[in-house]
Amino acid sequence: MSVRILTKDLLALLNDHLLTAAEETGLAGCAGILLHTSKVEENAEVGAVNCLIATSTNGRVVGHSWVEAGGSILPTLLPVNYVRALIESLKKLLNKDNKNDHVSDLRRDGEDVVIAEDPDLFGHGFTQRFAWSDLDTFPRTVFPLLASVHLTAPKDLKAVENRTDYTASALSAFLTIANRHSGTVSLYRVHQSMNVHVQIGVSYRGVIAPSKGWNDSDLADGQAPDIGVYAADLPPLPDPDDAETDTADTEPAGANA
Repeated sequence: MSVRILTKDLLALLNDHLLTAAEETGLAGCAGILLHTSKVEENAEVGAVNCLIATSTNGRVVGHSWVEAGGSILPTLLPVNYVRALIESLKKLLNKDNKNDHVSDLRRDGEDVVIAEDPDLFGHGFTQRFAWSDLDTFPRTVFPLLASVHLTAPKDLKAVENRTDYTASALSAFLTIANRHSGTVSLYRVHQSMNVHVQIGVSYRGVIAPSKGWNDSDLADGQAPDIGVYAADLPPLPDPDDAETDTADTEPAGANA
């Protein structure tokens, strides 16, 4: 079993999911990127497309996205420390002349993951091998969390407020990904203390946990910003009609003759 994929697509997938993975083992979430293959049906005209799917989480955010690829692979967890090295190696394989057709092969070999230039195209070219991580370290709550979208807030929660807080580091991951793909970050929020669902384009889903400490206080006020606006004392703009009159008055004699 192996996956054949454009190297630039694999590189983009790994780069995006490093942003939502834990940075090291022992932290919340998982210090790995989970890869698997599946048929994806997001376009009725195109039908099912075989894709390589990546998922990662650091406990505050979840990222889940896919790219078209051939073949298949069992769920495989790539350790982030090896992924960083792999990304640097893959970058060196691409240039302006080959980036749209350079293909890599991804497969499992015993306890290892092997990433290589497509042997049918490049013979015995670049190959990188490293041990995959234990799947038991990947949180089983991630996929149910992604799939559970609330349309209304549960009645046992506090009243819905306008305010929702996010840490800068959590929100920045999705902003960076959207910027890379020239996309828009769409947020789906029903309550200030509940997870917020994220969509970027047509192949990226995510979840972000709000920073909800303020909501736990009895003095919380989430209807509107509670600091002021201090406007500058600006002179009024000139009346456009007055500007046209001034122009006519200054035209040289004979200009309209």
